[in-house]
Amino acid sequence: MLEIKVLGDLQVLRDGTATALPPSRKTRALLAYLALTRHPHRREQLCEMFWDVPDDPRGSLRWSLSKIRPVVDDPAFPRLLADRQSVELRGEGLDVDFLSAQVCAEEKPTATGNLARAASFFRGPLLADLELPENSDFHTWLLGMREDARQLQAKILGSLIERLSASPEEALPYARELVHLDPFDETAWARLIATLAASGRSREIRQQYEAGLRSLRQVGAVQTVTTRPADRGAIAAASAEALRPSIVVLPFLNLSDDSEQQYFADGITGNLTTDLSRIPDMLVISRNTAFTYRNRPIETKQIGRELGVRYVLEGEVQRSESQVRVTAQLIDAETDVHLWAERFTGDAGDLFALQDEITSRIAVALDLELIEAEAARPIERPDTRDYILRGRAVRLQPPSRENRAEAIALFERAWVLDPQSAAAQSWLAIALTARVLDFMAPTASADIARAQELAERALAALPRSTIAHFAKAQVLRAQHRYADAIPEYEMVIALNRNWAHSYSHLGWCKFMTGSIEQLIPGQEQAIRLSPRDPQIGLFYSRIGSAHLLQSRAEEAIIWYEKARSATPAHPQFRTFLAAAYALKGDIEMAAAELAEARRLVGDERYSSIARVRAITSWGEPAVCALAERTYFAGLRKAGLPN
Repeated sequence: MLEIKVLGDLQVLRDGTATALPPSRKTRALLAYLALTRHPHRREQLCEMFWDVPDDPRGSLRWSLSKIRPVVDDPAFPRLLADRQSVELRGEGLDVDFLSAQVCAEEKPTATGNLARAASFFRGPLLADLELPENSDFHTWLLGMREDARQLQAKILGSLIERLSASPEEALPYARELVHLDPFDETAWARLIATLAASGRSREIRQQYEAGLRSLRQVGAVQTVTTRPADRGAIAAASAEALRPSIVVLPFLNLSDDSEQQYFADGITGNLTTDLSRIPDMLVISRNTAFTYRNRPIETKQIGRELGVRYVLEGEVQRSESQVRVTAQLIDAETDVHLWAERFTGDAGDLFALQDEITSRIAVALDLELIEAEAARPIERPDTRDYILRGRAVRLQPPSRENRAEAIALFERAWVLDPQSAAAQSWLAIALTARVLDFMAPTASADIARAQELAERALAALPRSTIAHFAKAQVLRAQHRYADAIPEYEMVIALNRNWAHSYSHLGWCKFMTGSIEQLIPGQEQAIRLSPRDPQIGLFYSRIGSAHLLQSRAEEAIIWYEKARSATPAHPQFRTFLAAAYALKGDIEMAAAELAEARRLVGDERYSSIARVRAITSWGEPAVCALAERTYFAGLRKAGLPN
């Protein structure tokens, strides 16, 4: 019998004797990943998860597999199966403590002795010796698995406390361990106090009662700890309100006649789990836990209760000849209300590329939906996170002076509540620069200076924060430092491939530094990722500018009109359209757009060519020359004086 112990430091035992493990952490992490996932993996996926391109991922994978084989294989029974496409660790004759504990916890009924044995498996955090923070996909998976293990341990300990309620002295060690596992869980404290009372340990009750109060007050969960059922319910509700947004992606159903297409549906599920985990402040249940619900007829509300999540994402995949259709729907687990649904179709010629595209589009759409859903929740005492969500929800509206100011005010309140919050600093910086970039700031220089300070503080605190890098990029773009902004936007995309606006801004910055041909592809990628983006007018406008500066006025008008329809309160879009109309000879329409731009800004910035030049930047001299021949020439024809 081969045993792999993951509940603590990784250990491998053969017939009860410890086996030496490879010294490479990545190799040990790969072994643990294969043991816990229990299904074939594409070599490409494993390479992406554990190695960077300069490290020769395929060669590194082959080397690691050669080190794992002697650890897991028997002479007559090879457990590690690897071909040119996939890698799998067979489960026959293999005992993994986490999986065994899961089986024990799910058995109905389970003997108390078996539960006690399962409780003894837990020696510490899952894979405590295998931190790989530089490998974001593995790190995300590991964090999810650790939370799954923590919840499993809590479930087993809770069951033992209930089973041994008639023997409180036997239950007491498990009650103490439950509090140690999560000192901020009011239910754990209540169980410990009840067990102490049943044991007659009156002196310790008071001490533990006060210790529980101190712990719970650190997170603002409750004012008192009590064992009364009614009070327990109220406490649980209070702490649930404080939980961050959470979601589980259930295994997508394969509706195709070909059962072999299940791998495509499973790939959608796995990729979505990974992509959603990149959403700031979102808790995503691990893929392994989600897959325990495959083919189980169970209500959404029950899933929400069992996993402690607010939202459930489910979907279906159907392939017909050369077409693939994917349907996804988001459900509120508390009310069973369907919040969002969408259907995606594509050509099955390149399934992996299609899988990535559909996954990214669903992730972007869900990000927008979840922000709105969370911001709309009634909360009696909003905290920093709540105000950030509300500010982000306001930012989802098409830009206007009013909602730009409202977003800034909400992020200000978040920052006041927690001045050390890098998220609050980043979002406030982003909102301030957005007001400048949209020509809606009363004092642009003051907004930029403040945004720069906030972005620098956020990055100093969290150097690999996606939103902090985006905030810095926005500041640099507002300062017309386009070349410096490019690597920041590229870093955002490296950290979160689904940040649609980064593709758009990256294309604009490359355009401004002379790579004119890069502008339209960047906007097309942003539109492909977020076709219903509330700020899609910006993407349309930039495509229009690519045509305008290359003297294609008719094409520019098509895109500028789309931008105007999507964002009617944006003054600069109106000036672009005015210039395009004028170059085409529609002077009356051009003058009307110019007049509307003046009305929207409410000042003199669009009163002359000189004033427009003072507030706009066209980057490199070659781009400036194109702007002179097209944009400014069009504004003159529209009637704007020098």
